[in-house]
Amino acid sequence: MTRLATVGSLALLLILAALLPGRVFLPANVLVVDILTSFAAQYALLALLMALGLLWQRRWLRGAAFLLLLLPDLFSLFQGRGAPPLGEPAITVVSANLFESARAVRSAVAQGEALDADLIWWSEFPRDLDPETRGRVGALDARYPFGFEMPAADGRDLRFLSRFPLRTRETFQPPHTTGRPALKLTLEVEGRLLTVFALHTHPPTSPWSLEARNATLDWLQQELANLDGYALVLGDLNTSAFAPRFRELLDVSGLHCPSVWRCSVASWPSFVPILLTPIDHILAGGGAEVVNLRRGRFTGSDHFPVVAEVAFRD
Repeated sequence: MTRLATVGSLALLLILAALLPGRVFLPANVLVVDILTSFAAQYALLALLMALGLLWQRRWLRGAAFLLLLLPDLFSLFQGRGAPPLGEPAITVVSANLFESARAVRSAVAQGEALDADLIWWSEFPRDLDPETRGRVGALDARYPFGFEMPAADGRDLRFLSRFPLRTRETFQPPHTTGRPALKLTLEVEGRLLTVFALHTHPPTSPWSLEARNATLDWLQQELANLDGYALVLGDLNTSAFAPRFRELLDVSGLHCPSVWRCSVASWPSFVPILLTPIDHILAGGGAEVVNLRRGRFTGSDHFPVVAEVAFRD
């Protein structure tokens, strides 16, 4: 029995070594890697529990080995601290996947009103709503003179609400797919041109959907790499902040994110809290920076909303 316990803890140590510090070196475009590396927070908790249990048993060396697995992420947590402060936040942004739920729509409308957000991005917005809910949506729409709604898949739409004038709008659709267009929007925000990328990518649950999601991320990376000015990325990217593919996005695009532990919030699946992982994002680049990122209240969707305040470097 002791030998089995030893083999088991060593096997777990090797697995966690790959999924914690080792995920930096894992390939970004492999489906199983993308799925397994999405839950680094849970693996870190497991490593900590194993370390405490082994130290309690006075198995010092093995307990220390589990603790060492946490060091890279602990160092990452403190990266970027002490940067010069920006000015006061200029705009408030909300992004939410509404799960085609009328209940989620009503809650999202209430949150948008309470936050007095400047930009709101909703994906999986249900097309068929009861009159009362539709009326509440219409009352919120009236606050945003530059918003629009566009069809996505059958029965659901994409909805963007903006207080700022919309100057240009472009759409990208991954080849051989439908239903999840990515938007590139140019807004005039208090004399600045802000490029907003509003996304709802395909979930990487199969080889073709992984390819479709990556095609959108490749497009986003290229657009950001060639962009000179203020940039904002928001939406359900279906890409965990812990996955190697997210690291590639940051490296190529130049988006501001000194530590994924601080530039992301756990958002999905809301119905299974123990598995929560950050796949919904609000990120900034160029002269724009997210200065306050937080999770919104539960709406009834399988995704929590993400709320951010964004400041600009003049």
